[in-house]
Amino acid sequence: MKSNRLIIGAGTLMMAVLLVACKPSPEKLNEAEVARAALVEAKNNAENTYLDITDSSLRGELDELAAKEKEAEKKDFTKMSDSMLELYIPKVKELTGEYVKIQELLNMKLAEDNVRREAAAKEALINAYIVNNTEFMITEMALHDITIDTISGNLLGEGVSLASGYTLAGVDLDIKIDSSQWEIVIKDDGGKVYSFTCGDFNQASRDGVYVILNYDSSSGTGSAEIGNQ
Repeated sequence: MKSNRLIIGAGTLMMAVLLVACKPSPEKLNEAEVARAALVEAKNNAENTYLDITDSSLRGELDELAAKEKEAEKKDFTKMSDSMLELYIPKVKELTGEYVKIQELLNMKLAEDNVRREAAAKEALINAYIVNNTEFMITEMALHDITIDTISGNLLGEGVSLASGYTLAGVDLDIKIDSSQWEIVIKDDGGKVYSFTCGDFNQASRDGVYVILNYDSSSGTGSAEIGNQ
């Protein structure tokens, strides 16, 4: 009977040793948790950056990484031995490295989007009705941004004329909000060029405007009066 108790005691002791051997040391457990925390942070950063870009080409790669990251989050490190963690921690760090690489690509795409957004914020596309309140038969018309000295294409379109008293509808004027001076330049059917000083487009409604061309033949000056639709 005594020997049986010794055998049972020895078995219990061996089981206890095995259980202790399967648990990680505090130092190794902390190392694993730190590595996983870095992975989760890298994943969250990448996903948040993705939400801010317009390019969706990296969605598939992010989904693949997310599936691997999810498995890493499920791991119970307290049930892994030091030797098991020695093998697993490098895999977690490798996955974090993949997120770092994709983050670099995401940052590049975000920078490109920001450049486009900043450029777009400096522009306004204003729909306009242009009224020919002059005596001219207008064969060409363009908007000249005096501030930056750029001129649009022919607003009338190829082969189109605007007779006296008629209105050109549905013209989109590309306005730079940093500019402060504009003029409409026309050519009549006799080939003569005239300029019409515009009002301030930055004060105009973004929902649409009327631009009324007036010409004073006695002074030889033209004006383009802007009114909101």
